[in-house]
Amino acid sequence: MSIKLAEEIVHQTMLRLHHNINVISVDGVILASGDKERIDSIHEGAIQVAKTGMPVLIDETLSKEFYNCKPGINLPIKFNDKIIGVIGITGNPNDLQEIANLVQMTTEMMVHQVLMESKSEWQRKNGDFIFKALIDEIPKDYAFNERIQKLPFPLVGPFKIVLIKQMKEVSSNTLSLNIENILYRQSALFGQLHLNEYYLFLCGSSITNSKETIQQITKLQNKFEIYIGVSPTVNEIEELSYAFNGAKTALTYSDENQPVTYFEEVELYTLFKNSKTIEINKFLTKINGLTEKLIVTLLTFFESNLQLNICADKLKIHRHTLTYRLNKVYAITGYDPQNFEDAFLLKLALTLNNQR
Repeated sequence: MSIKLAEEIVHQTMLRLHHNINVISVDGVILASGDKERIDSIHEGAIQVAKTGMPVLIDETLSKEFYNCKPGINLPIKFNDKIIGVIGITGNPNDLQEIANLVQMTTEMMVHQVLMESKSEWQRKNGDFIFKALIDEIPKDYAFNERIQKLPFPLVGPFKIVLIKQMKEVSSNTLSLNIENILYRQSALFGQLHLNEYYLFLCGSSITNSKETIQQITKLQNKFEIYIGVSPTVNEIEELSYAFNGAKTALTYSDENQPVTYFEEVELYTLFKNSKTIEINKFLTKINGLTEKLIVTLLTFFESNLQLNICADKLKIHRHTLTYRLNKVYAITGYDPQNFEDAFLLKLALTLNNQR
């Protein structure tokens, strides 16, 4: 048990009791006490408690037989059924018996909370270290493999990476808690990459329910204004860098109209997005003459799967007006939006142009 934790137990307990409290190590060393002069001294009664696991009541007579002991009750502090320290309450043991068990239970609850939070924080940092090392393709040595062994689940494929970007100025802790609740008992790592960007690393069995998991996270969109990019599924650890880059690419295509983007949906566009060839630039000039109204019309038409009636309803215009606009697009670009192949080329041009 740490001295810091021992001091906190003494402080919190003595706020509620009119008795001195000692917190003692299993070796009998007083780590913290309301009586500062007793700190670092040996408490023989506590040594007996640590050895037997049983409370020791010390009255006036017995206190003279034990070194550095005053009348009181000493009880074991347990964590995961293991004695990690002793708590002593100074006073007449007969007067203390009613509160002794309550003090012991309260102390063990404090210890459990602190140690579990500490363990959780270590697990989070360990997960962050492992994830960043994997996507950066850092060579794996014995120490790294030891870290992997300490994960709460086996690091086995398949793997999927989800990147989440938070746009709205809301407490990031609240978003994290919501996502952690969704991921409860799943084989997944979750952490923060940047100030407003988070990662979700799904492994093994968690891939089976990945769509449901992502749908649950998507429900947080209105509250936190989050955009989500989903990587392709890969089977080998060596492919995680590729998966991460795929998730980053998908995230760049996410917006308020499409808060979740899967890499497979935009994979084709990524083949062209960095191209600076004359052919690509010439191709993109074909949409230069389109007005904002015509571009919105086209995008809505594509979202409606080229269905005229659905698109007209979304735009709140007459079908004839929609047809007129689509014909105008045809006249400007030479591509007919009502023809599947031409519609594909127009969609490609709009998307590539938007990413430049």
